[in-house]
Parts: sequence; structure tokens; C-alpha cells
Amino acid sequence: MHLRIFLIGIFLWACLMLLLVSCTPQTEPAEIPQEQPQIDSTQLKQQINMYLSLGWENYKNQDYERAIEHFKKVLELDPQNEKAYKFLTDAYLRHPDTTYIDTALNLYCDAIEKFPENAYYYCGRGYIYQKMSDAYDNMAFQLQDSAETERMQQSADSLEKLAMADFRKACQKDEKDAVSAGALGRIWLRNGKLDSAMVWFEKSVMADSNQVEIWNTLAKLYVARSMYQKAANAYKHLSRLEPDQPEHQLKMGQYLAKSGEFDQATNILQQYIENNPDDYRGYQYMGLALAADGKFREALSTLQKAEKINPNSVKLMCDIASTYIDMKKYISANGYIDKAKSLDASFGYIYIVEGDLYQQQAMDKVPPSGELNMEIRCQFLKASRIYKKAFRDPSWSGIAQSKVNYLKPYIPSKEEIAAYKFIEGKPCGE
Repeated sequence: MHLRIFLIGIFLWACLMLLLVSCTPQTEPAEIPQEQPQIDSTQLKQQINMYLSLGWENYKNQDYERAIEHFKKVLELDPQNEKAYKFLTDAYLRHPDTTYIDTALNLYCDAIEKFPENAYYYCGRGYIYQKMSDAYDNMAFQLQDSAETERMQQSADSLEKLAMADFRKACQKDEKDAVSAGALGRIWLRNGKLDSAMVWFEKSVMADSNQVEIWNTLAKLYVARSMYQKAANAYKHLSRLEPDQPEHQLKMGQYLAKSGEFDQATNILQQYIENNPDDYRGYQYMGLALAADGKFREALSTLQKAEKINPNSVKLMCDIASTYIDMKKYISANGYIDKAKSLDASFGYIYIVEGDLYQQQAMDKVPPSGELNMEIRCQFLKASRIYKKAFRDPSWSGIAQSKVNYLKPYIPSKEEIAAYKFIEGKPCGE
């Protein structure tokens, strides 16, 4: 028995020794270091410049695959080469293979650690976050599952906040960063925050006054906020940037009239009409200028001259409808809205004008006390629903969102709508 116990003990001891030996790190024979070829600084610079030059040529020719290879070579030779980092990140971002966006994001994060004072990388990373946010937004829009839609929307909102933080950081690092300021303006505009959008768009054109798209957007924002002098100035810039587009000069005349500069406005517009008697736009904008001065009969007469020359302008039909709304001739306004829809029902401005029609009709019913009954609030709901139809047109979606936001406090709740339908037997907002 004792012998048996002794033998078992010997066996366990042997196993333990074997385990200890197997867990002990084995020393490898030391490798003899291979002597690396030495490159002098002149040769190194020549190689870096060669790969930079090749990468830049590929980048310009949109051969991003080859550009990536060459910029990587530069970074192997010089890991701190900022120019190579800049174009490598951008090449990944522009690559037609959309899966490279993750690589671009990681590179922008690395670049920010290496070059924390360079605004370009914050702007680039912000752009990626915004692109990812847009993708989640699109998925949320297409999904039927409300829980999944909410999750997608939350992801989109989180990424948009990250984008905004990066764009702001870029603007702090570089006050002349027109791109980041413009990106912030677009985000605020998309959310219907016109005043915040205006601030950032103004910063953008201060940094770069040659941006047609942003001047166009600013002009619309100024009009929406009744800042007509600024709108006229925006169109003055657009006339400078696009001298072959006479509509900019015509709109400058229109908003000079609205800002009280009536003589200057009519001089500009009359001169245009004399030089271009067959162009309906001269009469169109002269009509709008006359309406701004409260001369509605003359305005309508001039607008109708424009209509005779071009009865197929959807914008002109909207402008005539808007003039009738100002005159409180709602049936006539509705007729021109229908004409506009028959020409191009996708034009967002139609629904801005139509929403204004129903909102103005509701405002006419508000008593001096300011009390809003359910009939008025249902009319506001109808206006809001019409404004939302303009969301499909990116050129007008921001303005439409601001109008929806304005009416939101006056819209009845679902419970109020149900009670109104039950008690009054009438539809609400339909």
C-alpha cells in the first residue's frame, strides 16, 4: 500500500516538472543583425519627392488606387510627412470603393493625433461623420419598423453631433476655413434653424466670397427673414460671380424695392426691360417690385405681361399666386397654385406658397384677443402638412422646415384632433 502511494507521488511530481518545463520560455538563438543599406539625406529627399509627385499625378487623374500606393511609400520613408498624410486620407475618402471610408476615418483620427493644429483633418473627419449620419438617416426613412427607425435616427443624430464638433474645431483652428463653416451652415439649415445657418454661411463667404451655392442659400435665408437689403447684396455678389445669369440682377432689383430702395430698383428693372423686351423675367421682377411697394394693380398687370410671354414658368405662377395672397384674393391664388402644379409638381416653392395661403387664411380668423380655436389650429395643421411636401426638394426643404417649426406650438395634439372630429364631425388638417 505504502509502495503504491509512493509510486503515485513520484508520477505526480514528474508530471509537475514536465508542466513547468513546457511553460518556461525557450531562449532562441540570437539573430545576427543584418546591415541595412544606408540612404543619405539627399537621396531620401529625392525619393520622397518622387513618390509625392507620382502620387499627386495619380490623385489629379482620379487614379486613387495608385495614389494610395505612392503616398504610403512617402510615409514609409517619412512618417511625419504632412502633405502625404493629407492626400492619402483624401484618396481613401474619394476612392470609388465605399468600404474605404473606414480606412479614411482611421487615418483622419491618426492625423489629428500627429498634427493636432491642422484644421484640414478635423474638417475631413467631420465630413465622414456627416456622410455616415446621412446614410443612417436614409435607412431610417426607408424602414417600416418604428423601433428600428428610432435606433437608426439616434445613430444619425449622434454622428451628426460628432460632425458638428469637428467642423467647429476646424473653424477654431483656421478662421478662413470656408468649407467647415459652410458644412455647419448646411446642417443647421437641414434642421430648420435658419438663424444659426445664416451665421455659419456668413462666416463661410467672409472666408471665401466666391461661393455661388452659399450666396444663393444666403439670399433665400435673408428673404425668409425679411432682410431684403442683405438679400439684394447677396444677389449683387451672384451677379458678379455669374454675369451670364440675368436673374441675379433682376432679383437684386426686386429686393432693393422690398428694402425701400424703390427708385434704384425700378431703374435697374426698367433698363433690363428696355434692353430685353421679349424676356418675361424683366416683367416678372418688375411686378414683384411693384407689389413690394403696395402697387398691386400695376404689379398684377406687369406679371400678366410676363405670363403672356411665358405661360410655362412654374416660378412665375408661384409669384402671381403669392401676389394674390398678399391681396387676400385666395381663390385666384389657388388657381395659380394649381397651374404651377400642372407644370412641375416637384418644385418645392409651390408648397411654400400653398402653405402660406392656408396659414394666412387661418391668421385672418384670429380674433383681436389672439385666442386660437380648434378651427384655426386645424387650418395651421393643414398648412404645416403642405409645407412638409416641400421637404422633397432640397432647394426649399430648409425654408419649409423653419415654417413647420414656427407652426408647431399651435398644432393640435392627436387627442384634440380625435375629440374635435367626434364632437364637431369635421375633419382636422385635411
